[in-house]
Amino acid sequence: MDMENTMHAGCQFHFDNKFVEGQATFGGIDLFQIGEICCECGYEIPAHNQYCLELSCIVSGSGYFFINDTCIKVAAGDILFNSAGYSHAIKTDQTNMLRFVYMGFKFNELADMEFAEIQAFLQSAPYHFAKDTHNLLIPFMRNIDEFYSRKPYSHTMIRNYFEEIIVSAYRSFTQKADKVSQYMPERSPHSVGQTVYAVIRHIENHIFELRSINVLAKNLNYNSSYLSHVFKQRTGMTLQRYINHKKIEKSLELLKYSNISIKQVGEKLGYETIQSFSKAFSRIMGYPPSHYVANQREQY
Repeated sequence: MDMENTMHAGCQFHFDNKFVEGQATFGGIDLFQIGEICCECGYEIPAHNQYCLELSCIVSGSGYFFINDTCIKVAAGDILFNSAGYSHAIKTDQTNMLRFVYMGFKFNELADMEFAEIQAFLQSAPYHFAKDTHNLLIPFMRNIDEFYSRKPYSHTMIRNYFEEIIVSAYRSFTQKADKVSQYMPERSPHSVGQTVYAVIRHIENHIFELRSINVLAKNLNYNSSYLSHVFKQRTGMTLQRYINHKKIEKSLELLKYSNISIKQVGEKLGYETIQSFSKAFSRIMGYPPSHYVANQREQY
């Protein structure tokens, strides 16, 4: 394994793990490269032939990915997969830095049974592009951390994270937003339980896009007052309080594993200012996010 931490003109940092073919096999995946890069405004990665499959997850900023003659505008929260055999280039926005994590890999013969459908889909087009609706950034960052920490059973953890990343990316590329029944359901105990479960599942899957209870209710085709009432009745917690707790829970993951700023975490979770995020965080945790970040740095 070749691990690099490089800094050069136009690049703030580049942590790269490279492997020769056959050196890093994790179940049905042969890994060639995994890492993270932060590019300054206007920085370019020249066009090169893509020799393996590559999946990228945009952490922050914006820029452009080029697949042959196609230009794809990317921003924080986007994921992009590009197939082998095509020309690939990257250019950062002139007014914004670009930071992303990536993995270069191939499926091996062990993937034929487990990932046959996913493999066929991913390789069916030069590229696939979508919003990250399944939180790939968390397993991505945890996986990169495994390569550096070398903890016991890292190989097992890395394989599990890779499989989670591949399946989650496939879901983001192929699945439409969750919908429940198109009519107001009967208010039986059974249907109420299904309603609450649908709400919890939707919050889990759409925590970054969730802005209000009204939007949540509209997405699930329910009346917002009814939804709030049955949620409190069934769980003993108000719907807004539950959403607040889930957002702070997600912020703990992001602050620990993604290395993005407190301000960026707050923006990603829909808080208008860093002050409103810090206030919400302190209300639940008992201390500000800056205190949590400082404690995490002390541990490392």
